[in-house]
Amino acid sequence: MPTCIVHALIVLPPEAGGPRVTPLRFDRARVLSLDAPPRRGDTILDLADRTVYPGLVNAHDHLEMNHYPRTKYRPVYENAHAWGLDFTPRLLEEPFKSLRQVPLADQCRTGGLKNLRSGVTAVAHHNPLHKPLRRGDFPVRVLQRYGWAHSLYFEKDVAGIYRRSLRDAPWMTHLAEGTDDEAASELRRLDDLGCLQDNTVLIHGVGLSAADRARAIEAGAGLVWCPSSNFFLLGQTADVRSFADAGRLALGTDSLLTADGDMLDELRCAAATGQLTPEQLFRAVTTGAARLLRWPDVGALLPGCCPDFFITRRVDDPYQTLIDLTPRDIEAVYIRGLRRHEGLLEKSAKTYNIG
Repeated sequence: MPTCIVHALIVLPPEAGGPRVTPLRFDRARVLSLDAPPRRGDTILDLADRTVYPGLVNAHDHLEMNHYPRTKYRPVYENAHAWGLDFTPRLLEEPFKSLRQVPLADQCRTGGLKNLRSGVTAVAHHNPLHKPLRRGDFPVRVLQRYGWAHSLYFEKDVAGIYRRSLRDAPWMTHLAEGTDDEAASELRRLDDLGCLQDNTVLIHGVGLSAADRARAIEAGAGLVWCPSSNFFLLGQTADVRSFADAGRLALGTDSLLTADGDMLDELRCAAATGQLTPEQLFRAVTTGAARLLRWPDVGALLPGCCPDFFITRRVDDPYQTLIDLTPRDIEAVYIRGLRRHEGLLEKSAKTYNIG
C-alpha cells in the first residue's frame, strides 16, 4: 500500500528545483510521485512543520572498524601508510586484542548503526563485502557491486586487481593519503598502471597537485573526501573544489579509528574548511555520491528512487541546516519506505488512511 507524505518540506536537489512543500508518494520499492495529491487507498503521513531529507550517502567507511577507539601514535604523519605500520602490531595488544574478538556481525552492525543514527541510509564499504553486509536486515543499505584495492603501498598487484574487477562498477582505492613526495607521486603511478579510469574512485587525495586533480577529472575519476581523518592523521586535507565543480566529489566518514564521528560531524568538518557552499556539500552526500558510486536509486527523493529519507523539524534553509544537525535532531529514518530508526516522530506525525 502506498504512503503519501503531506505538508512537509521535501529537500530536493538544486537542479530539481530545490526544497519545496509538496506531496511525496512512495511504496516499499520506489518514490512513486512528487507534486501529485494522495490517491484512494494511500496511507497519509501528515508531517506539517517537518522537513524530509533524502537519506545521506556515505561514500567511504570501514564498517567493521567502528568499535575501535580513535588512535594514532604520532602527532602528525607524513603518509597514512606510516600510521598503518604503527597500528598493525598493536592489534595484538589491548584493547585491540579483545576488540578483535567481537563477532564480525556485531562489528559491522556497530558501523551500520553509527551511520543510521546520523541520517545515512546508504554506505560504500571499503573492504571485503562481509556476509553481514549482504543481509536484508542490516541497519543501512550497503553498496553490493564494487571493486577495491587498499592502496598502492599495501597491495602488490593493483593493476591485476583492477583488471579483475567489474568494469561497470566503482573501483575504490586509498590514494595520495599523505603530504610527502611518495603521496605526490601516486596519481601518476596509478595512471601508468592503467587504473585511472572513469570508474575509479580515489579516497582522500590529500597529496594531489592541481595537475593531478585535472588529470583525474579528465579521466572521469572522482574523489571521496574524508577531512576529519585527514586532519587527525596528516594535519591537513585535500583541495576538493575542482572535483566538486566537475560533479565528481563525495564525502566519506572513514571509520572511528581516525574520524571525528558520524556523517554529520564530517559535514561540519568539511564546511569549516570553507572550500564548498552548503549546496555543494549537500550534493557530496546525496546525488554526487550516488553518481560516483554508480548507485542511481539513492541520494534523492525523485520518482524512481528508493524511498530512503529522514525527518527533522521544519527549517528555513535545509542545505545550511544540514551542516548544523546532530543525531538528536533526527526524528525518524526510513529505508525502502520502512522506519528503521525513530526518535520524536510519534509526537509530531499524524497518520491516517484515505478510504
